[in-house]
Amino acid sequence: MKQFAIRRLYSYFETTSEDIDSSSFDQNLEALDAEIKLLLEKYGLKLINQDTRFVPMAKLSAKKCDRCDNLMINRDKNPAGFNREQLWVDLDSDYNFVIWDGGTHEGEELCMECLPIEHRWGYFS
Repeated sequence: MKQFAIRRLYSYFETTSEDIDSSSFDQNLEALDAEIKLLLEKYGLKLINQDTRFVPMAKLSAKKCDRCDNLMINRDKNPAGFNREQLWVDLDSDYNFVIWDGGTHEGEELCMECLPIEHRWGYFS
């Protein structure tokens, strides 16, 4: 039986509202997309779609984990997580593999994998 294998690839970069308004990074992303398309074709894969979402870091308490640099939302500061109505995308289901839950522990902001088990947002709690 034939099947389609669909693979997602996530990446991120930090930018500013000014960069977004001026679209200063568009040329770099277009060049990257062209290279990715060629690389995928080399292995018999087809690039179907890619998109970019902007996540307001301060508004959502989103940041990099102080220990491992995983992207996270500090749920101690933002217990609700993503606000679907304001971001026009269901980040809870679409991006929960990229931006993890996290919290504050002993002065550090840590993702769910770096938090101790006993912390409310720790991976195994």
